[in-house]
Amino acid sequence: MNHFSIFAHGENFDVDSYIQNAALKPDHVWRRGDQKSGTDGGEFPKSSGVKYILGDGNLISPWDQELQAIEFLTNHCEALQALNETAGVTTFILGLQYNARLGPSTIGFSVGASTLLMWHIVNVGAEFRVYVTL
Repeated sequence: MNHFSIFAHGENFDVDSYIQNAALKPDHVWRRGDQKSGTDGGEFPKSSGVKYILGDGNLISPWDQELQAIEFLTNHCEALQALNETAGVTTFILGLQYNARLGPSTIGFSVGASTLLMWHIVNVGAEFRVYVTL
């Protein structure tokens, strides 16, 4: 699964209204109550949301993900700030993906973001997550 993205959602987020006026069109949209595509268990999302895919986190190094994320946040700053301020948006997250290969002597590790990336994330009002695959 690819987690290198920025997404926003909320139970009362009217994605159709947002998309009509959005300067930045999302790559993926879901609506509260619509059956999730690709599921066979009848799962229905509890929120509506939009997602912008920033690249393939399985193929792009964490360092390059940071650089691409900074570029995206810089180029679309006003549109992302507007998304964060849209009525009904309660969650707004930038996610990076880290595929870790642990050696036999590894007892732990930590993952973080550069100060520059964090500045851009805070500037648009988002939260930061790193999704780690072991």
